[in-house]
Amino acid sequence: MKKVIIIEGMSCEHCVKRVRKELEKLENVNVLSVEIGKAVIEGDVLKDEAIKEAIDEAGYDVKEIKDEDEHHENIHESHGHHMKHKKMHHKGHCH
Repeated sequence: MKKVIIIEGMSCEHCVKRVRKELEKLENVNVLSVEIGKAVIEGDVLKDEAIKEAIDEAGYDVKEIKDEDEHHENIHESHGHHMKHKKMHHKGHCH
């Protein structure tokens, strides 16, 4: 299972390091990426409440937690010759 966490209050690389540090403390969670305003994690069991607590501990607020698995299933269901067009689809932007 993979989740994208949209985070408010991050503004620099120091923020990124703090969020990564707290997320890495979560049990059985692999931190795939952290950037200003967003983090991507994966694991067998990802509890939204634990994720929110980790982000809060770092000093920031969770705006949204999205499940990435649904998006990837939709891409695989499409016909082979249409996959080129869907492959470049991006979700959300940092504000």
